[in-house]
Amino acid sequence: MKVFYPISSKVDVKEIKDALKPFGGRCAKIVDGTLEYQIKEENENAALVCLKDKGYID
Repeated sequence: MKVFYPISSKVDVKEIKDALKPFGGRCAKIVDGTLEYQIKEENENAALVCLKDKGYID
């Protein structure tokens, strides 16, 4: 499934890709201040918590 979240600050997409790797996230990119990536539905919440904890998204 593809998800979209507003990015909270300037961050290197490589850092985000590394953070998503344990959750099976792939194809991460930043488009117009929005983070887009694909992830399996069962891992979506865990990845979201991880990205919030690291301060990448609000």
